[in-house]
Amino acid sequence: MEKDLIRNFKIEKINKDKSFFMIDEVIVEKDLNIHIKDEIIARLLISPKDIENLTIGYLYNLGYISSIDDINCIRIEDKDSYVILNTQLSKEIVYNTKILRIKKNDLFKLSKIFQNKSEIFKRTGGAHSVGLIKDCKIVKFVEDVSRSNAVDKLIGHILKEKIDISDKFIFTSCRVNEQIIEKIEKVGFSLIVSQSSPTSRAVEIARSKDINLIGFARGERFNIYNKNKNLIVE
Repeated sequence: MEKDLIRNFKIEKINKDKSFFMIDEVIVEKDLNIHIKDEIIARLLISPKDIENLTIGYLYNLGYISSIDDINCIRIEDKDSYVILNTQLSKEIVYNTKILRIKKNDLFKLSKIFQNKSEIFKRTGGAHSVGLIKDCKIVKFVEDVSRSNAVDKLIGHILKEKIDISDKFIFTSCRVNEQIIEKIEKVGFSLIVSQSSPTSRAVEIARSKDINLIGFARGERFNIYNKNKNLIVE
């Protein structure tokens, strides 16, 4: 798997005392064209893995589909993803109102496990990771050179497998900006936890739409930027 996601380049490394040549591992970035019928609707730069899930999540977030049942078939060929739709529907967002109980010590453990989960990041420093979490355990883990693509891959997996997210939340390595929190909100998650920072727009959206938002979940600490009555941190 890693051979398709990582390439080796000869580089010159320079530090304070010396310089030398070495082989460095670099994350692969490739083009993906998404087609509906004969029209290219998107050109993305991606990590070439989980392409079908990425296509599904991307179409969902742009409003082309409301569920996996709106897709007749997907055909992946090299750098192209061809989609035939059954229909185009609008979907009312169903928000998660189930109470989530999280023990802070479990979140500390999850953060440590998650940080060591991505072999691609450890080798290249270039991957963003997103996880589907239940009871502070990783149910599904995806990664991509783009944070937006990583979220779309996870959403595509959720739609494809018709997963109930009422008892689950999102954990990510990436910065949470407006685009990321809107993708999470659209699918109905009530909580997103990030090892990085949120932007001001993400905090504003979380507070206006009552989405639980936790940032800087590293080691044995985290910051709560928004918390509603359905999230209990023990």
